[in-house]
Amino acid sequence: MTAPRSTSGSERIEQKLIAQAHKKVVDKQQLSRAEKAALKRFEKNKEERLRWQHYGSIPQKHWRKMSGRQTKGINEQANRYGLPFGGPTIDLSAVVRGLHDFLAENAQKLAAENDPLMTGSGSPALERYREERAAMARLDRLERERVLVRRDEARTALGRIAAILRGAGETLQRQFGAAAVEIMYEALDDAGLEIERAFGNDADSSK
Repeated sequence: MTAPRSTSGSERIEQKLIAQAHKKVVDKQQLSRAEKAALKRFEKNKEERLRWQHYGSIPQKHWRKMSGRQTKGINEQANRYGLPFGGPTIDLSAVVRGLHDFLAENAQKLAAENDPLMTGSGSPALERYREERAAMARLDRLERERVLVRRDEARTALGRIAAILRGAGETLQRQFGAAAVEIMYEALDDAGLEIERAFGNDADSSK
């Protein structure tokens, strides 16, 4: 039996803020800035949690509809290429990781088969092209080995750190007053802008 995870001080503060916010919503009272922020984080985290639950148990009939293939063909491909999309439900995370592992492990073979420039001798420009393809394969391998961190993952981690600091704002407000917590919130807002500038959003990353 797994022991229950202990709750940190910042998490307890966050839970208290969320409880206060829910009570005020029911009583139709005005929320403080900290309570509004905590409630927004709670709803966002809930939506994210439910999304990942759906990702982990996609019914096969939905997979058939998305892929445009019948169960027999899906299972044959899963067995042939070792990809985990057979069975009554599909874990999308496992499929995505398996697909990228397959592509990375077979990168040179696939490149040689589909790109005539990868075979034979050629000019210095052709050699640079091949070196670039090899570099891309190395980056993909480093990402799979968790040596290279994606921008969106780094951005998410920094966002979680900011959320923890915001949760500590309630303690600051009690001990040092509203002015102190306002300074902290302003600093976190500035930090959020820096995160956006450094890492961009999902739309920017896809360009």
